Amino acid sequence: DRRTGARKDPPDRPVRVFKRTLRGLAIAGLLAFGNAAVAGEAQDRLFALGVLDSVETGQELVYGFERRGDFPPDKLSAVTDGVARLDMRAGADGKRAVVVALNDGARDETFDPFPADAGNPIFMVFMEQNVRAMAALTGGSPFYIRNRMREALGAQDSVTPVDATYDGRTVPARRVSFKPFAGDGNREKMGPFAQLEISFVMSDAVPGEFVSMDSVTGPGPKGEPLMRLAVHLDGVEKED
Repeated sequence: DRRTGARKDPPDRPVRVFKRTLRGLAIAGLLAFGNAAVAGEAQDRLFALGVLDSVETGQELVYGFERRGDFPPDKLSAVTDGVARLDMRAGADGKRAVVVALNDGARDETFDPFPADAGNPIFMVFMEQNVRAMAALTGGSPFYIRNRMREALGAQDSVTPVDATYDGRTVPARRVSFKPFAGDGNREKMGPFAQLEISFVMSDAVPGEFVSMDSVTGPGPKGEPLMRLAVHLDGVEKED
């Protein structure tokens, strides 16, 4: 079973893998997805370059970060409810970099810097949080889960025009939604994650492009979704 191999990610490997993937997808036209990837509007938006150009050095994009669900609390020990901050910094090499940190008031999870020209890293962080949670709750291989999500992202190209709310105003936006395991041969082993749906709302009118990100599984033992994960842009702050 490809989902239950003995290999495990070193602590920093998921972040390194997705950093390379994010930059490679944005710059190389989604070639990392292989033959399943046909560049279209959905992929163009998810992996767009330059979406952080309007964020000044010393500014932070602040996102609300929430994880809820019918899962055993001891299975997910990372930050589950709080704030995600994207801190724009000047790098030692003269290029700008983004540092992402999750904080729930008691715990922090900080990622190594991302290049500021390779898209919005909150997308990578959100996707990797889904991978980690699914691996922890199902016992599946993060390698398998991550690869299936990549393939599903590359294979779909459905974009729906919507209105979104940011900073007290309505802005035109696009919604991209996909179910990464809808046709997976291992669905029966994934429990509620077999029904996982992930969606993104994006708008040119907001800094960083992403207005919100949501994922929801099928029901857990008590009838509620086993997990809901949500990220939403709250605003821009200037560092003190």
